[in-house]
Amino acid sequence: MLTQPACLPCFSRQISQAARLVAHTAELQNRISNAAEMLLADLDMQLSPPENAVPIYELIARLAENSDPFAALKTASTGQALRLRPQAAAIIKNSVDPIATALRFAIAGNIMDYGALEKFDIDRSLAGCLNGLPAIDDSANLIADLAKAETVLYLADNCGELVFDGLLIETMGREVTVAVKERPVINDATLEDAAISGLPNCRVITNGTGCPGTPLASCSASFRAAFARADLIISKGQGNFETLSEVEAPIYFLLTVKCATVAEHLKEKTGNKVPALGDLVVLRNR
Repeated sequence: MLTQPACLPCFSRQISQAARLVAHTAELQNRISNAAEMLLADLDMQLSPPENAVPIYELIARLAENSDPFAALKTASTGQALRLRPQAAAIIKNSVDPIATALRFAIAGNIMDYGALEKFDIDRSLAGCLNGLPAIDDSANLIADLAKAETVLYLADNCGELVFDGLLIETMGREVTVAVKERPVINDATLEDAAISGLPNCRVITNGTGCPGTPLASCSASFRAAFARADLIISKGQGNFETLSEVEAPIYFLLTVKCATVAEHLKEKTGNKVPALGDLVVLRNR
């Protein structure tokens, strides 16, 4: 998915949010905001939005002298999700179709995204995720393909939601490789974040980037090798969808729709009606 003109106001909102978060004085906040806004004039519209976000967040971190500006929010999100985990686990265990139920909880957890949103209500998202089907629902295909796949690669997204990804992986009852980010960016999960997220016994690797997505050309050789040999790839979140939507690979995209531009791209990919903000999506790569 390429960057669209409609992405520019979202980048401005993210800059303002991040500047408020990291700056301890009004002078520093203004300096960060002004410097980051200047980058918007030189965005490469042939890149995905997550790729264009990289230099913006690198600049903010450098000016703030803080390599992980969202660290406190990441820790809080993980703690909140861990408190909710036992209740979700019980519902999954007692459901008629545990994998389908775990899928819903994992996707609902994708609302915990400080790139797309400034505020979210994870309790409300979890409470409503079992009411009705996802707007795009290739769940049956995913479950069938999962049963046949020998190697499964799970592309993680944000802190907090990674706890619910862990419940899905646990419910799958099979060996899975989980890929997180190499370096901090927004509230995306890194190795350190994965270690405290209660993941089941699984292999955790990084994709070699500090991008809030998975831009294959920028990823490490070892990650690209893991990507290429996977029989099934589960891609969590909008950022991974935005960077991988045109890649030919056995990918299933799991996300909560949080952006009108992403919703339009989903319509283009599927021919369905435009999903609404907040809708759940399980999309097999077509």
